Amino acid sequence: MKRRPFFACFFFLPAAFGCQPSADRPPEEKTPLSRAFQIEREVARLSSGEPLWPGFDPAAIPLAIFDGERTYLFRHPSPPPEFRAGEKAEAGASVFEGRHEAVSANTSAEIGGVRTATLMADGFRQESSLTEIAAVAVHETFHVFQRNTHPDWAANEASLFVYPVEDAALLNLSRLETEALRRAFAEAGAQICWAAQATQFRKRRFETLDEAFVAYERGTELNEGLANYVQLKAAASPTPRIPEEGYAADAVRARAYATGSAYAMLLDAVEPEWRAGFDGRENAVLDEALAAALEKRGDRTNGCGFREDELSLAERQAQSDIAALLEGRKRARAAFDEQPGYRIEIHAADGAPLMLQGFDPLNVSRLSGDEILHTRFLRLGGGSGDLEMLDQEGADVSALTVGAGPHPIFNGVTVFATVAPEKPVTGFDGEKTTVTAPGFRAAFFTAGIETETRSDAIVIRLKK
Repeated sequence: MKRRPFFACFFFLPAAFGCQPSADRPPEEKTPLSRAFQIEREVARLSSGEPLWPGFDPAAIPLAIFDGERTYLFRHPSPPPEFRAGEKAEAGASVFEGRHEAVSANTSAEIGGVRTATLMADGFRQESSLTEIAAVAVHETFHVFQRNTHPDWAANEASLFVYPVEDAALLNLSRLETEALRRAFAEAGAQICWAAQATQFRKRRFETLDEAFVAYERGTELNEGLANYVQLKAAASPTPRIPEEGYAADAVRARAYATGSAYAMLLDAVEPEWRAGFDGRENAVLDEALAAALEKRGDRTNGCGFREDELSLAERQAQSDIAALLEGRKRARAAFDEQPGYRIEIHAADGAPLMLQGFDPLNVSRLSGDEILHTRFLRLGGGSGDLEMLDQEGADVSALTVGAGPHPIFNGVTVFATVAPEKPVTGFDGEKTTVTAPGFRAAFFTAGIETETRSDAIVIRLKK
């Protein structure tokens, strides 16, 4: 399954919202606003109440929204020249026809030299409400706020690709911690007890986990977990969304969205004023803050806990899931090679790998050794040109990369491969050769490539 950059909102937006007015939403306009303007108005409404985080105002942060036809830029101090001023119904925004290259996911990006939240409004599910969609925009504006005020609230994404997801003992402890967090919100009267249980399982796991991976989890919880927490508060969601079955063995990053917001919401319950102190703390860590707050209260883990049969089942399930993970990797690799369509391969020159310029960390899978499967977004570049793969409407594409060094992707890529649904279009402008297909584009200096074209494939070999 392909996941949008923000895991808690896997929605797909129809051509129009169709949201019904309610007591907490503004009434519909006689002349309906475009999707982008509806979202922008709802962001302003969600920002008008109690602050979601100290010093954070979503309505003061630039926001770019792609609605499937145009990119709208709101509150930007200096829109770049490719954006025109909005007229009539578009007044109050700057407009770019089509999808601006900086808007490729629900995230943040530099637009005109200014850090801007970005929203792919064409990628939400039909039943998602306007409030839920606007809350995702709030999530992304919070990332801009974080980068400006807490640049250390981040994780080294290189660790994600080498995280020991094949370790059944670690997975077992992770699952028990996740379930304890879920029960803290599901079992009335036992919240504090299950919160303490969760911190104990985390402590046991982190004692055996390499520090780089501990830092990755905690950094992702600060970055994405707190943004998820702010999103849930904006949408008036009272609990984090933790599935009963837990998370897949390799869903390390997706899990941190939920655990980070869960620890924050538990802190709301245990120490309501925690945010003010946390915001100014050096080396802030959510799970340690909760453990300290629980210790201050004197609460213990007595009164709740897993039964022996639950512990035994969790251990067996972890071992089974690791075996399934390894088998699944083999199937995914075979499925990539067997998919119908037109294969596109780009081989880097010896000693000059294509370097990573952008990717979606929620939609990558390590297959084996130096092979990575990308199922939503990837951008690579080098001295001779660049390429981009983006899964979108009408283009259900994925890509396989082969790493160039010790790290499977952060040292560069020697081979890129994708399968287009139809034969790509090639072009030449006197300097560059271009290759385009639904969901894929590439441009390389013609003098630096060798091209082999077959009935079912095109292979480009880059030269130094």
